[in-house]
Amino acid sequence: MLIKLSPRRTDDTVDVFRDGSKLIVNGVVFDFSGVGDGYTLPLSAITSEWFDGNVDNINGELTLTLVLPNPWNYSPEQAFPVDLIDVPDGRVVLPMPLPDEDGGYPEQQPFPSTIAQGAIDWSQLITKAMKDTATHAAQLTAAKAELQARNTRAVAQIARIQDRVDTIGFGIDIGEATAEDEAEQAALLLTLKTWKTYKFALGKVTVQPTWYQAPVWPLEPPTPEIIAAPMLATAETI
Repeated sequence: MLIKLSPRRTDDTVDVFRDGSKLIVNGVVFDFSGVGDGYTLPLSAITSEWFDGNVDNINGELTLTLVLPNPWNYSPEQAFPVDLIDVPDGRVVLPMPLPDEDGGYPEQQPFPSTIAQGAIDWSQLITKAMKDTATHAAQLTAAKAELQARNTRAVAQIARIQDRVDTIGFGIDIGEATAEDEAEQAALLLTLKTWKTYKFALGKVTVQPTWYQAPVWPLEPPTPEIIAAPMLATAETI
């Protein structure tokens, strides 16, 4: 068990014992044996003022956060507590305050003879399967959004290049296109093919074995400079 400590200035006191997967906090027992490997029990499910975070089971080890009350004579160890690692069964040793005015320390209370059962709402337990499902859903949503964005850019570029190719073609048909126009069209036709190839490759991404967790995106072609492109003219006007 790993216990993190959250310091809080208060004159209240806390006494904590560990018994396997159970913590007895000021005579109230909280049994976390239901928190399996990879599970999370939200703080909201625990009815106690002495917990200050979720209870997680990470690689078989329970990890939780307890409130550490700091009295008026709190010590640096209480103000900046370190995590309690590999906490053994028995009383949990918490940082001590500075000696009081008489040079003494507060007496430790014996193990409570009677204990109450702490309230835990197990309906809020988050299992590993639930986490995996949420992770996969988020990955799928992100991959779909990226695919849509790439497709949108590809469609826009193809339309932009095709419009310029067609415009030059009109000039060729009526016999007014210059040699430079025809050279531009030839270069744009190669670029157009590259963008169409890219657009076609995007349609294959979803059949990859790694879709949607780690899609391998085709290399997006460079955007050609087209001075007479409608998209550029619109942008300049705006």
